[in-house]
Amino acid sequence: MGKAAAEPEGLYLYCFTRPGVVHDLGIVGIDDRRRVTALEVGRAAAVVSPVAVHEFAGPDAESRVGDPQWVVPRACKHERVVEQVMGVAPVLPVRFGTVFSSREALREFLAARGDAVSAILDRLSGKQEWAVKGFADVGRVRRWLTSSDPVLAEQHRRQPQSPGTRYFHERRLETLMAEAVRFWRRATAEDIRRRLAAHEVDSCPLALQAPSATGRDAEMVFHAAHLLAANEVESFRQQVEATSAAYGEQGLALELSGPWPPYNFCPPMRRGQDEALGVLRTA
Repeated sequence: MGKAAAEPEGLYLYCFTRPGVVHDLGIVGIDDRRRVTALEVGRAAAVVSPVAVHEFAGPDAESRVGDPQWVVPRACKHERVVEQVMGVAPVLPVRFGTVFSSREALREFLAARGDAVSAILDRLSGKQEWAVKGFADVGRVRRWLTSSDPVLAEQHRRQPQSPGTRYFHERRLETLMAEAVRFWRRATAEDIRRRLAAHEVDSCPLALQAPSATGRDAEMVFHAAHLLAANEVESFRQQVEATSAAYGEQGLALELSGPWPPYNFCPPMRRGQDEALGVLRTA
């Protein structure tokens, strides 16, 4: 009997970086077997490792990418590679699941778009992405609003004696309080953005996460990614701490994390390019 046909292989792409800075990171890639290397063409280098094509493209790929047990460990390996490259050179990260059909296809991509990749790396050079999250204890916010808003304070003082009248009064008071909290959320988020803007190159608002996602009782009221010059990180940190302290009495606390690969400041690779097998994205 003849030999079974060799399983098709593609190149898994982690990120782009400068040529000449990454040749062999000394680590294995997303499949836990093949090593991570760099493919260099012109002014850009692609950080890659070989993978079996069927893992990321084909009839079973969609079900895999929806399975956290399959996705999470591989996404962590993807992130580990990107962060290791980020430690030595600017990176343009790509989303989890980007696979090229061959080395030649990736060479063609770099030959066509390497200058654009290099221009983005120029923009990101010497910069870092940091994230700021703001969490509010809504009970404390409501108490602060009651003590600081004359209308709410007066409504709290004017509690009718009649149970029926008191019921409608409390309903009206709750409506006023809900509106005051909504206004506080908007005004606070805008003030945080204003305070941080002087210390950043760029920023990107991110989706607010529910308590079920954060694992916290406090409500997330602010969430943004910030692109910082490396020499501004400390002043940005101090501004985050000062802003958090300014709002502490109201029940708000800010949290700073990073540096992260600058995913939020990179243009996405688009699905449907002939040279790519596909782009699979995790949530």
